[in-house]
Amino acid sequence: MKNNFRFDLSDFLIHFFRDVEQTGANGIVFPEHMGWQNLWEDTFLPANFMLRAALRNGRLWATWSFRNGVRTIYGPDPAVCFTEMPIAAFLEAGHARRAAGEAMSPVALVFPKTALQGMGARQVIYGLSVDARASSGADGAPRIFPESALPLQEQYRFVTHNLNGARNVDWTHEREWRWPYRGDGTNCEQQAEEYGGSVSDWQEIPGLDFYRAGIWGIGVIVETARQANLVISDMLTLVDGRLADRDTFGFVLATSRLPAATQLQDPLRLSQEIADAAVDLEPYFSMSDDLCEEYSLRFGELVSHVEAAAGMPSWGEFGGCWLWLHDNTAPLTRALLRTGRAFVSKNGRYLAHLREFSDSRGLREREDMASRVAEEVSREFETSSCYFSVLNSDDPEAVPFYAGTFDDDIGFFNCAWNA
Repeated sequence: MKNNFRFDLSDFLIHFFRDVEQTGANGIVFPEHMGWQNLWEDTFLPANFMLRAALRNGRLWATWSFRNGVRTIYGPDPAVCFTEMPIAAFLEAGHARRAAGEAMSPVALVFPKTALQGMGARQVIYGLSVDARASSGADGAPRIFPESALPLQEQYRFVTHNLNGARNVDWTHEREWRWPYRGDGTNCEQQAEEYGGSVSDWQEIPGLDFYRAGIWGIGVIVETARQANLVISDMLTLVDGRLADRDTFGFVLATSRLPAATQLQDPLRLSQEIADAAVDLEPYFSMSDDLCEEYSLRFGELVSHVEAAAGMPSWGEFGGCWLWLHDNTAPLTRALLRTGRAFVSKNGRYLAHLREFSDSRGLREREDMASRVAEEVSREFETSSCYFSVLNSDDPEAVPFYAGTFDDDIGFFNCAWNA
């Protein structure tokens, strides 16, 4: 259509994250086990920590969006909420509302509108044209309208709207869309009630599984270049671990690199900024076979040198030992992955086989030798690494025995304290 090229329209739906203080009024149902190395120590969960956790788990939670103990989502189905605001308007609102202490931030996942609409997401309905009352929703109970006023299947879309009362209620500026969860969330609700707002793990909370849905072109909005690099590292791990495809991800915007929001109101300017921020994962997969073999050969020679220098094997405990490569974007890591010398564990570690080490050596001796390999790798390839071991097993997915010295600032970890 010729009239849809306007600065106030968008091809995207945005799901934003907020800073969460679990002891405050806006605490959330939260999983005891967050999945792939999402770590927190306190009750404060920053927006970027929540975004990376969602990205790693591939699920957005469907909730009732409680306010003062009352559901704000009507009907029998919880929902995932999105905004249709253009990206420029979202950034402006995110910064302003967070500064005002509201439950919003300029940190978000961005989805193609057509994909979510095809999955059942719809615009909310602001108010009704009939005078109808829903059940009160006291003590967190469902809020249901008579079906004569609004079909049960559509009630998740209702948002209160009143411009003629003693107190105006107007949320139309949020330009909200919602995706309803039609499954059974009883188990989650029972766990949350029994364990004081906690459930066992991320997947116990009903939600939208966006990797399983096969959505392509997902974008990410963060605030700093460091955060953007961590997100790209997460994306690579998801692709290398075959949880997502290369086309799953479209762009990563670091708002610190963007011009003022007013300059992004021009659709052409915004399109150019998104194009400039596009995530091109192809370079990480396009190393030549010859170069990959060269890296693999050099690495093998280095491991052989450490084996030869270690002398006669020293007997000890049985177990598996690998070199844990911390940077999944490094040429060495990409090459070893391509040649089968390295692999991605289910927990997202990039582990390299140390095949040149003698099987006669005990686990502790191989750990020490792997540490020497890590030193040589740092010197020759400028790549950080350490050993990773499992006691009484050669299965890298078994319970870890130990890992060598490393910094929790590496991309493998999503830590609430340095999000």
